[in-house]
Amino acid sequence: MTYVKPEVIKIECPFCGKKTVNAIYYPSMLQASSSQSAAAGRKIKYYRTKEKYEIVSGCSACGKSEKEIQNALKKRSVKDYTKRIEELRKAGLPTEITMRVE
Repeated sequence: MTYVKPEVIKIECPFCGKKTVNAIYYPSMLQASSSQSAAAGRKIKYYRTKEKYEIVSGCSACGKSEKEIQNALKKRSVKDYTKRIEELRKAGLPTEITMRVE
């Protein structure tokens, strides 16, 4: 299990497109979770956390606040997901799992 120290990086503002927003970047890492019972003993399960960005400052170029930028980044990730689904549909790939019973 490794611990990666979070770092402050500059990211692109979703409104003006300039790299002026400071954010703390938490990379994906492996964590352990343990459980214990009398019969089975102690078991340890490992799982991977998602990477995360925490906005520290607003945009100095366009004047947007931290909260506005955070909300825009969340909405943008949902838009990117729906855009990707549409691209897959246009390419002819199935986007739903269907079961055919005869």
